[in-house]
Amino acid sequence: MNKNREFKDNERLVRYYFRLRNRKTSLGSFNDTADDPIAVVVDGILKMMNEDERKILENEYIRNYPRNWWQNYYSKSRYYRIKSKALRSFVRLSRW
Repeated sequence: MNKNREFKDNERLVRYYFRLRNRKTSLGSFNDTADDPIAVVVDGILKMMNEDERKILENEYIRNYPRNWWQNYYSKSRYYRIKSKALRSFVRLSRW
């Protein structure tokens, strides 16, 4: 599978998981997730990831930061490298 296609497929799946999680919690909060099994799974997966991967996924899909929030933290190539790895990790960990 070509890498760009894999990235888009992974991003689509991860975005779906986070939409489900955020729909059942108030404004993407981390506080009221204990009663929702989807939120528990998503938050558990995030806890297994390294800090940079977690930061990117949380800021992109939970906190809905502005589009280019990452420019103060990462170069473009580093951001996409970490995001791609984070998406692959999330998909792999979600297939338990």
